[in-house]
Amino acid sequence: MKSYNILLGIVLLAGLGGCGKFLDETPTAHQSTSSYYQTSDDAVRAVTDVYRMMKDQAYGGYCPSAFGDIMSDDAAKGGGGASDQGLIQDLKLFIAKADNGYVYNAWRDNYKGIYLANLVLQKVPPIAMDAALKTQVIGEAQFLRGYFYLQLVRLFGRVPIVKTPIDNGEYNIAQSPEADVWALIEQDADSAIANLPPRSAQAVADRGRATKGAAQALLLEAYMWEKKWGPAQQLGDDIITNGGYTLAPDVTRIWTLAGEFGPESIFEVNNDDIPGKNVGNLLNLFDGSRSTWGYGFTVPSQDLVNAFEPGDPRLVATVITNNEVMAPGDTSNTTLSETGYLNKKYWLPIDEIPYNNGGGGGDGPTNDRVYGLAQVMLWTAEAAFQNGAVSHATDLVNQIRARARTSGGNTDMTILPAYTAVTLDNIYHEMRVETALGEHRRFYELVRTGRAAAVLPGFKVGTNEHIPIPLNEIQLSGGVLTQNNGY
Repeated sequence: MKSYNILLGIVLLAGLGGCGKFLDETPTAHQSTSSYYQTSDDAVRAVTDVYRMMKDQAYGGYCPSAFGDIMSDDAAKGGGGASDQGLIQDLKLFIAKADNGYVYNAWRDNYKGIYLANLVLQKVPPIAMDAALKTQVIGEAQFLRGYFYLQLVRLFGRVPIVKTPIDNGEYNIAQSPEADVWALIEQDADSAIANLPPRSAQAVADRGRATKGAAQALLLEAYMWEKKWGPAQQLGDDIITNGGYTLAPDVTRIWTLAGEFGPESIFEVNNDDIPGKNVGNLLNLFDGSRSTWGYGFTVPSQDLVNAFEPGDPRLVATVITNNEVMAPGDTSNTTLSETGYLNKKYWLPIDEIPYNNGGGGGDGPTNDRVYGLAQVMLWTAEAAFQNGAVSHATDLVNQIRARARTSGGNTDMTILPAYTAVTLDNIYHEMRVETALGEHRRFYELVRTGRAAAVLPGFKVGTNEHIPIPLNEIQLSGGVLTQNNGY
């Protein structure tokens, strides 16, 4: 694997409690790593730079929505036609080749994140600084490295494990088995759990930084992939009972700006909307309506619309239909959409569109919700079902349904009736409608649970569980890296 000799971007921060949106400035200077990492401010700024690689970079970098949403049955590519970002359509049709730019971006940007996390883990321990702050910074870097490896192993399967900064020319590292990558993710998550504060101890100004709960959720997701049902249920129940999270009263408000960092938020990528700073969310632009300021990508599929039960308030919180009254003076126009629908979770009312506030395309305000209590409850329900604890699984799913039933001003208490005893299909259904087009996880969940071939046209078992290793990486490695099966 080639090295990314990244110079660290210095962020103007006073410390961990410096501002409400801590990713609020673009890098303003560069220093060599040999002269950096001297003070506690250096440590905080260094780990803040690692968080930057979590931002959904839409179609100029790693784009989780292109893989998690568009490659699934939840969304079509959308945009301006078949040729608009056609390489994403190749992913959708499972005909992407090893020279696909989005495949390369996914590899490149996640390894950039790993490189920056490894720098923190190597350079921060020797710094003379407050011990508690040092422990937190190291814990954040451990969580972030585990998160980036989660992206890589889900997408590529076998990948090189790199645990120190590669600055010595030894770039060609062979791929490790998937089991070893999952073991590293577990190790990083366990270490982060031990080092990070609980949500209750986090200052408001630090929202968006990883906490113990975020590391626990990362570990839970790893357990789900590894089918470690016993540890998964135990960990999930611990997060639910002791994490300090509660379901938000109204699920339809979670994806509004007012719903950021709500009571069930475990981890969000903290995007900001400072006009002209380009530190916001590009998905507000790319997934927005082509009739207003957006490009109209990631459009909901008819299959997703049909998946919602009659009256489910989560449908109108996820999907925009034509001529829908969105806000006073704002009526939707979905006629340019490939499917006739638009993504509600990245929709912005007129007064929040950056172009109307002196901003640009990179100034979208919407946070990416990575982990929330509802997803943890549904994973825990799945694990409980696999462990034979059907009544516990049923209770967890019914709590999610009861919250949805009373959301969005609904007064019909006959919708979304409680289950007597859930099935796996009931749990999978609830996962889909609860998190669709928001957590960018549907494709991976279909693969994880072995359902992808049954619902995704063109999906080949034994090949399309993963995307190809980027061709240029194989070439640069001199053959040390080998291609995934079927590519």
